[in-house]
Amino acid sequence: MAGSKLSPRQKMINLMYLVLLALLAMQVSVEVMEAFSKMYERFEDAIETGIQKNKATLDNLKQLSVENPTQYSEVFDTAKKVEALSKDFIAEIDVLKNIIKQANPLDPETDRLPAESMGKGDLMDEYLFTGDKSNANGQKFVEAVDTYHKGMVTLLSNNNSILREIDVDFKTKPVMVDGVEKSWLDYNFKGIPTIGTIAILSSMQNTVLNIENEALSNFVSGRLKQATSATQLQAFVKLNKNTYSPGDEVSAEIFLASKDDTKVPSKVEINGENIDLDSDFIGGKVLYKFKAGAVGDQPIVGQFIFTENGEEVPIAITSNYSVVAGSNQAIISADKMNVVYRGVVNPITISLPGISPNKLKVTGYGLTRKKGSSYELRPGSGRTVSIGVTGTSDSGEIVKSPPVLFRIKDIPSPMASIRGEYNSVRMPKTSLMKSTVAAGLPDFDFDLKLKVLSFKIKVPGKPTLIVNGRKMNAQAQKIIGTAKKGDIVNIFGIRAGIVGNSSYKLKEVLPISVEISN
Repeated sequence: MAGSKLSPRQKMINLMYLVLLALLAMQVSVEVMEAFSKMYERFEDAIETGIQKNKATLDNLKQLSVENPTQYSEVFDTAKKVEALSKDFIAEIDVLKNIIKQANPLDPETDRLPAESMGKGDLMDEYLFTGDKSNANGQKFVEAVDTYHKGMVTLLSNNNSILREIDVDFKTKPVMVDGVEKSWLDYNFKGIPTIGTIAILSSMQNTVLNIENEALSNFVSGRLKQATSATQLQAFVKLNKNTYSPGDEVSAEIFLASKDDTKVPSKVEINGENIDLDSDFIGGKVLYKFKAGAVGDQPIVGQFIFTENGEEVPIAITSNYSVVAGSNQAIISADKMNVVYRGVVNPITISLPGISPNKLKVTGYGLTRKKGSSYELRPGSGRTVSIGVTGTSDSGEIVKSPPVLFRIKDIPSPMASIRGEYNSVRMPKTSLMKSTVAAGLPDFDFDLKLKVLSFKIKVPGKPTLIVNGRKMNAQAQKIIGTAKKGDIVNIFGIRAGIVGNSSYKLKEVLPISVEISN
C-alpha cells in the first residue's frame, strides 16, 4: 500500500481496492453494491452541508472585509481564490460523476442509483484509459488534480497542517502495490466497479470542501491571532489637550492599539526616560507626565519593548505637542472615536485655550451642552456635521476657531448570537429548541442594548419559517426536532431594534448557523 501516513479518504480507497480486487473474480453481491451506494449517498449529503457551511463562512469574511478592510480585505481576496479553485476542481470531478449518472440513471421509484447493476468497472476504464495507459480524458483529470494541488499549495503556503492534508489526498505521485509501481490514476480508478468509482469521486469532493472550510476558518482565526501579536501593535499618544503655554504641565496617556492588559512590555522608553512599569503602566497603557518645553512643536518619542520567543520586539512611539503663547484653535475631540454615529448619543469635549467654558458659543446640528466642556451630539441626516466655536476672553477679545468637521457613520450591522456565541454554534437540537436568539455589536464602542423582533429559521429539508420575537415558538421547535446530527440550521433575516430608540432603523442582523451535535 501507499505510505504509512494516510488520510481517512485514502485509507478507505485502499480498503476498497483490496476488497474490490477480490470481488472482481466472483459475482459481486447486491448487498456489497448496496453498501457502496449508501457510502456514496452519505458523501453526497456531506457535500450539500459543506457547500452551505463554506458559503456562510465566506459571507462572514466578506462582511468583515467591508467593516474592517485594513485587516480583512487581503484575507477575503485569498479566500475567494480558494473558493474559486475548489469550485473549479469540484466541477471537473462532476464531469466523471455525470458520465456515470447518465449511464446509470436514478431509479424513478426510489430516486437512487441502480447499485446492483454497477458492479463492473468498464465504463470509467474505457473513459480514462486506453490499454494500460491513461488517455486524453485521464490525463485531463490528472491535470485538474495537479492544478488544484499546486494552486492550494501557493495560496496556503503558511499553513503546514492543511498542506500536509492536500499532499496526502491530492499529490498525484506513483503508488507501490505489492512491489509494482502504479500511476495515481491507475491505482485509484482502474478496474474499480462503477458504484465504487462514484463513491470515490464524491469522497474527493467532500475532502475538497472540508479543506476549503478549514482554510476559510483559519483565515479568520489566524487574522485575529495576528492582530494580538506584538508585531501588529501600534503605539498612540493621547494628551489632555493639544496646545500648551510655556511651563504648563503636560499630561499624556501613551497606549497600544489592540490594547491587552495581559501583554506587559519588558521595557518602555519615552523622551530618553525609562518608565517605571510597576507604577506608571496601568491597564495596558503608560501614564506619563512632564513639563512643557519652549514655544514650538515638541516631540514625544520612545518605544515599547516586548519579549516574544526569546527576542525583543520594539514598537516605536512617535508623537508631538505644540507649545504656544496663545491660540485661536479650539480643541475638539470625540471621547470615544474620531467619527460620530447616527442613532447614539456621542460624547464630545470642546474647549478653547485660555477661555472659560462658560464663555464659549458652540454651534453644530444636534449638539447640546451637558456640563462645562462636555457636550452631546445626536447626528441627523447627511454624512458630516460641522462644529463651530467662538469664545470671549477675559479682556473682551472675540476669538473664533475654524469649524471642525466630523464624519457621520451609521451603526454597523449587528451580529446574531446564541448562548453568547457568534457566527456559528454547535449544540444538541433539544438545546436549540430552548434557545433565545439575541443580537449584539461585539466590536462597537457604544454599549447599546438590542432586542430581536423576528427571525427566519431554515432546517435542511424543511421550508423557511418566520418566527416573531426572539424565542423558538412551537412551530420552530417542531421543525428543529426533525434535524439530524451534522445538519446546519441557519437563522437569518433577523430584525432587531435599539432598546429605548425605536425611531432608528438598524441594519439587518448578520446570520448565525447552528450545527446539530446529536
